[in-house]
Amino acid sequence: MPHVPEVAEVVVLYALLTAAGAVAVLLARSALRHWWEQRAGRVYELPVKRVGTLLRGAGSALAACVVILLADHLPPGTGAPPSSPPHSVTAAGSPPPRTSSPPPVPSDPADAGLVPPRTLGHPAGGTLQQLSDGTRVWLPPQYDYPDSAGVYFPLVVAHIDPADPDLFAGFAAQSLRGVADPFVVVLPARCDPDAGPAPVPAAVSRLYRVLPGRPARALLGVDEDAACVVRQQLADPRGFVSAIGVSGGYAGIDRSGPQPYPPDGRDTRGRDVPRPALLLAVPSGQEAARRSAVALRARVRDVAAEVRLLDGIAPRRRLFALVAGYATEKLDGPYRP
Repeated sequence: MPHVPEVAEVVVLYALLTAAGAVAVLLARSALRHWWEQRAGRVYELPVKRVGTLLRGAGSALAACVVILLADHLPPGTGAPPSSPPHSVTAAGSPPPRTSSPPPVPSDPADAGLVPPRTLGHPAGGTLQQLSDGTRVWLPPQYDYPDSAGVYFPLVVAHIDPADPDLFAGFAAQSLRGVADPFVVVLPARCDPDAGPAPVPAAVSRLYRVLPGRPARALLGVDEDAACVVRQQLADPRGFVSAIGVSGGYAGIDRSGPQPYPPDGRDTRGRDVPRPALLLAVPSGQEAARRSAVALRARVRDVAAEVRLLDGIAPRRRLFALVAGYATEKLDGPYRP
């Protein structure tokens, strides 16, 4: 897999690119000025020395080559903010057109009777905020681009420690490279194994530009919360396109629990039920979690569940970058009404 550049690497590349560009311009101007001075001296029969002009011109050309090389190493999509973020660069084809537009988000939450969220920091170049009920929301760097003011983003509900540095960094790096969509990440209360994942607070869709409905939403659970989100997706896949379990243990999940996924793809009223989709991701070195994921895939194979296994990935930040690519394949991309 290719190296995933971090935000700091992108900043360093831009600094070098700017410095090399400035040197190329200054040397080109100096060479041109020296050449004009030499031409002016011919009137007075002064000796012509072209060495200075040639050296300055060669230096300018060399600096221009450095600029080209640095530009080739920049990750795609990190230049000027795009007028519309990419839809689904890793998925085959374009997402289907929407039949309805998401509701507008108020410019001032207080005007809509909402408590403004509190900004906690800016991990991975995004913005981490906290709602009045304690729910945290991470906005990707692209959310605040000037040209993204009218863009609505897909949503990932993540049951993970908000202090975990790898989730946001992996998502941000992959989207800045242009190989994954930017996602708004909602971090609700911890997942209750009996009640299932906590619902997305209604304030999220009223405060942020997030796409509504199942086609633009995924669940993510890490460690002990991984089994919780996987169980919820198998029991009722109508709320989210996919559930992503990371480092989970799934020994307690089988088809004998409450609300099993109907083998024929229909509920008790005969209505079609979406096919559940799972990604079971296991970092390198977690042998017990790998065996549990493989066993779960074998157990649910006969219920028409789509299960993908992502195994042996290191470092952990890279694993979350690949998770972002998977979510890009599954979910609707950013959308401008």
